[in-house]
Amino acid sequence: MIKKIYIILICSFLFACSKGPVEKIPDSILSKEKMAEVMIDIQLYESSMSISLFKEENVLLEIPKSNILKNHGLSKKQFDESFEYYSQHPELFSEVYTIVLNNLSKMQAEITMGQ
Repeated sequence: MIKKIYIILICSFLFACSKGPVEKIPDSILSKEKMAEVMIDIQLYESSMSISLFKEENVLLEIPKSNILKNHGLSKKQFDESFEYYSQHPELFSEVYTIVLNNLSKMQAEITMGQ
């Protein structure tokens, strides 16, 4: 997971160097903050799945990714369209990833401090 975070961080720095005109995000697309929230939950879920593969009893496998979208009040179509939009606008996607990385780093720090 840390390796992925470093790769994403490096990519976000590279994209941050190219600033263009600010484009208004269409109303049908998730805001940067909402997109980041969903991506954090998906990243945490996927990381949990990777870790849980090493355990015998795997309760986490029972939680489908669609529940993450449902918990955020989103359809798969809404998420996919937003993901596609951000993929076509790397400068905005970089901002989303920055939010994701910052929040994951805060979570990691809280866990580390609590140990």
